[in-house]
Amino acid sequence: MSTGDSRQREVSNEIQDGLFLHAVIQGRDITLQLPRVIQPALVGLPARSPVFTGRQESIDALLHEIAPNADCVGNFFHVVSGLGGVGKTELISQVAYEVLNRGWFPGGVLFIDLFGYDDRRRLSPERALVSLLQAIGVPEENIPEDLQSRIRLYRSILAAYAEQGSRVLILIDNASSAEQVSALLPSDGKNVALVTSRHTLSIGGRIHELQVLSADASIELLRNALRVARGEGDTRIDQDIENAYELSRLCGYLPLALQICAAILADSQMRPTASLVASLNNSHSRLDALQREERAVRAVFDLSYELLTEREKQVLGFISFSPGVDVSTAAAARLVDVSEKEVEEILLSLIRSHLLEHGIAWGRWRLHDLVRLYALEKVADLPGQEDAVLRLFDFYLENSRAAAELLGGAEKGDVFDSREAALEWLDAEYQNLIATVHISANQPGLFHYAAEIPHRLARYLDMRRLFNDWREVMEASLVIVREIGYAEFEANALDSLGMACLELQQIPSAVSYHREAVGIAREMGNEEMLAQYLNNMGNALFRGRDFQAALDAHSEAATLFDGLQNKLGFARASDNSASALRELGRAEEAIRLHQEAVRLFKESGATENEARALTHFGSTLLDMGRSDEAVTAQRRASDLLKELGLFALAGYTMINLSNALRVNGDLEGALHAINESLEIHESVGDVLGEGRALNQRGLIYTDLGEFERASNSFEKSLSVLFQFDGLIDLGYAYANLGRLYGVNRMPVEAIENLKKASIIFSACNAQDDALMVGRLIDVLSFAMPGSD
Repeated sequence: MSTGDSRQREVSNEIQDGLFLHAVIQGRDITLQLPRVIQPALVGLPARSPVFTGRQESIDALLHEIAPNADCVGNFFHVVSGLGGVGKTELISQVAYEVLNRGWFPGGVLFIDLFGYDDRRRLSPERALVSLLQAIGVPEENIPEDLQSRIRLYRSILAAYAEQGSRVLILIDNASSAEQVSALLPSDGKNVALVTSRHTLSIGGRIHELQVLSADASIELLRNALRVARGEGDTRIDQDIENAYELSRLCGYLPLALQICAAILADSQMRPTASLVASLNNSHSRLDALQREERAVRAVFDLSYELLTEREKQVLGFISFSPGVDVSTAAAARLVDVSEKEVEEILLSLIRSHLLEHGIAWGRWRLHDLVRLYALEKVADLPGQEDAVLRLFDFYLENSRAAAELLGGAEKGDVFDSREAALEWLDAEYQNLIATVHISANQPGLFHYAAEIPHRLARYLDMRRLFNDWREVMEASLVIVREIGYAEFEANALDSLGMACLELQQIPSAVSYHREAVGIAREMGNEEMLAQYLNNMGNALFRGRDFQAALDAHSEAATLFDGLQNKLGFARASDNSASALRELGRAEEAIRLHQEAVRLFKESGATENEARALTHFGSTLLDMGRSDEAVTAQRRASDLLKELGLFALAGYTMINLSNALRVNGDLEGALHAINESLEIHESVGDVLGEGRALNQRGLIYTDLGEFERASNSFEKSLSVLFQFDGLIDLGYAYANLGRLYGVNRMPVEAIENLKKASIIFSACNAQDDALMVGRLIDVLSFAMPGSD
């Protein structure tokens, strides 16, 4: 090196007890004496938040990865990514203080905010390296001019620290791209970098996706923040915990939004939580309310939004029109009017920016609640909104039609190639379809969606035993079709409502709806509709124990179906007539009709109907004392339903199978069948089926002489069935528990339960059951000590 120029001389940065580094910078030999430890306070490390909560699992995962001699070899870079305001910076700061306390990074911590999402303050790699080198202790005059030299000096210093046993933890906050952060990463394989970004960056490191808080953690954050601001005496969160949870929900469990709400509440100690909930309830102004001083949710989202392409902005905006909680790739493609492949690439880009989230399965996408509100604001300026909504709703209507055809018996369709594929689509989309109905019902230009979609959904909702949803959408449809004045759709809606109410054990309402439907069909002179509605009305009358009226309705339906040469309709009506005949004591006639129905269903390949007829047939056989044949029929019915994947229905059939096995003396088989039935009902969330199965299990334990298990099963059955007002099954459970107490010489408890059963049987017009219970009460009363 030339020594003629006095400006070219050795430079020494004098710091006592430091680390010496020899380097060549821009042709100069320099020796830097750097601090042995980088002080967090000197490098801008944010202070630890006193209200931090709900992230222990994420902290533990990071600590496990960066611990000295960690098992996770090679992971020296970690990207913590997530939605703006989710708490990424706070997480890595908490980790930094924890590792400093543990002495894992003797060299200290470097922290830098790259402001990657702020056009005005965004740091280039060149500027960022200047800040980092100065934080380490390199004088400004010794910092090279060009980027590559700065990178070499920076990495050399970090490597020297590591070589001296003083690993350094580098925190790089708010990086918007891999290009912005790559130059700041150490290259020595010992020092560790934690990077935060709203994008999923590909920098060769471990990715940690940070989600919003849980509901309970959100409550804890609100509670802690208020107590820090106002002291331990501020108990507003615990005093109104219900509104506190609602406040958390309205914030989407986003830490930034929660902290803003806590600050707003802290402004006035008199303000109740309910007041803030009320101000956030209006979705149109919620983002306006979520701001205080320098903090605002909308401003955070703005920074991410501005980095999107115009196409990405359009897709984000249009997806906000999705009526449900998520949207499929196919639906998104229809919304935007592009191919599925093209829209998937855009959706994945939005995922990387954390303005969009994956749904519960691949190919489904969802927006955070606050991002949805933000996107709806932004899409207001985009053209083509109405067309996008119509394309989406047409997609739902077309596919629901196609699915309904397959569920109704069609072997193959243009949209779905099998019944299973149609069911899979409906499982994923039925909530969106229901939401579409509710939106359409309030907009005259969309009425036809609200009128038709419920009818395409009804079969599916019945199969999946989603009876409340079924009733709800049909009520919406009924209002619309009456307004339109479409008599056929009105009759269909009334009939469908009757079936839904029947499954909900709302017998009088079911009969009433069916009578209205039958009346409209008679006026129209439509025999096909009339036969169907009569058959369904007969089922409601049967459940209401008006067996003769049920038989009359089913018989008329069978005659009409026969005249129309509708074999399946005739078989259904005949099978139902047989059940009514059984209850009227005409079992031999019933057997012949059951057998004919089973034969017709089997010949037609209507397997589900065959299974239903078999279980009815089995019940009649059991009433006649032919228990062996009853077991065979019920077992065959349950096997067929399982083969079809109709496990909810199979669960009910297995209750009948269990009863047949019990009557036939096979208590072990009966117990096995009822336990399987219980598992099915619990897995599908069928509370009524669970209650009935528990009652049956109680009977089996009674026969086995296991009093405790029997009484426990009956009590559980009662607790489940009690929510169904006026249900005759509740009477059976009380009666069975009463008998159990009677057999075990507990007459007081027995009579108490039998009286409750008697009241229910009388209300349900079950006179024979009421009479039998009354006799038992008389016998037990006579046997009680002190009775006359």
